[in-house]
Amino acid sequence: MAKLKKAKKNSNNLPANTAKIKKQKKHLRGKKTGPEPALEKSHFIHTEVFSKPVQLAALFQGFREAEIEVDILRLRMQAQSVENGRGKGVVQNFSFRKFRDQPRGVLFISNPRGVSGGSFEPAECLLKQGEKVQVSFTMPAEGAERPVYFIAKGFFLRKSYYIAGNHQDSGKPWTGPREEALAQFPRHVFVDGEDILQVRIDALTSFPNGSGSVPKEVLNHYLSGAVLYVLPGGGVWNQKSNQGNFFEGIQQELDKFLSRENIKKLQQVSLEEFANLGEISVSISEQLLAGVNHEVARPSVVKKPNDYLRDINASLGFLLSFKMNNDLKDAMGRLVPNKIGAEDEVYLPLFLDRVNDAQGKYRISFRLFPRDLIGNRGYRNSNLGLRFMPPYALHPGPENHNTYSKLLIVLSRRFQEDSKSEEDKLKSEKVIASVQQQIAAQRDKFVDEKVKLAFQERTALRKRRDENR
Repeated sequence: MAKLKKAKKNSNNLPANTAKIKKQKKHLRGKKTGPEPALEKSHFIHTEVFSKPVQLAALFQGFREAEIEVDILRLRMQAQSVENGRGKGVVQNFSFRKFRDQPRGVLFISNPRGVSGGSFEPAECLLKQGEKVQVSFTMPAEGAERPVYFIAKGFFLRKSYYIAGNHQDSGKPWTGPREEALAQFPRHVFVDGEDILQVRIDALTSFPNGSGSVPKEVLNHYLSGAVLYVLPGGGVWNQKSNQGNFFEGIQQELDKFLSRENIKKLQQVSLEEFANLGEISVSISEQLLAGVNHEVARPSVVKKPNDYLRDINASLGFLLSFKMNNDLKDAMGRLVPNKIGAEDEVYLPLFLDRVNDAQGKYRISFRLFPRDLIGNRGYRNSNLGLRFMPPYALHPGPENHNTYSKLLIVLSRRFQEDSKSEEDKLKSEKVIASVQQQIAAQRDKFVDEKVKLAFQERTALRKRRDENR
């Protein structure tokens, strides 16, 4: 029993630096353990998934070389709340453990703090063992020319207490229950520790060029007439229930709904950036909440909105609209036939993330609402109002953020086509014309020639078989 306890304790004691790990590996049973983990430069040319333990070990070394802040997202919370379930933390260390005889990486992340005015772990929805979380961060990687953006789907294991310098064991880090640390270590050692989350990571997805976004120059070329609506009462997408947030539809038509007197309408809006992960940035020339007809728009909130993000998102809703040019309008009409507004209009429900004041202008960062706002079509009435499509956590499928995701795809394709040289455009036009010509030639034929020939051969073969009987 004593040996078992000692082995368990050593599994939680992590070496403080890489040099000690190398030394231990060389003397392990007198056998060579192979080359040290390394990643070639070719790994960071395009998006790639790293799942082998040797690759993860090489990537995780960056957590010991610098203080890396990570964003943590509780996936199940996105089906229950618009402000909770998001947090930021710092990776203190890492380890590798066996799960069903397979080594997996485990990150030790400091207790996350909530962002955007919400709580990462509200009292009514505590973390559960095995709960899925998403961890994302930007970190330098060996062989990469610049810091690489990573995303990983992980599993919450347990909460622990972490002490970086365990003076009782050659300065090695220590992890374990908080009560055990309080009883085992002196007071001056205990206070240097902190509460952490242990998160299992099976694979990392790298994005060498960042998470991806559409810049201002591209947006202004294809989109115009941006308008930002501030809706008192949280819009209709922040209602509360015992199970969390629920999202009722809008019984009015869109034009009638937006014509209410208490809605603030900002027309001098400049689109700055559309990020692939649902972050939208715009610029306005006046304070966002100035003149809003709601009790939350107090002078202190208007002046410093970043200090009251939770109150703002619980009391106000934000809706961004803009118009598309003809090329985007035709493509979006085919891809998202149930989107709201006119054929050339797009409406995106948002909630506030941050307000930055720079050179007399306000740059506003929003996050895309976790449900897609679409038209509520019915059999008897062509337009019964608006409704929200549920997120993938409740209803798996492409409906989640359908309008926004399809818009980014169309924007990217259109920009690639317009960026081609005249020679490449001419080649593309010739290929398209050739395909259309072949389709037109076969339009009046009910059966393809190859299919017809194969059918004739099968008929002749069957006839010969019947004759030989």
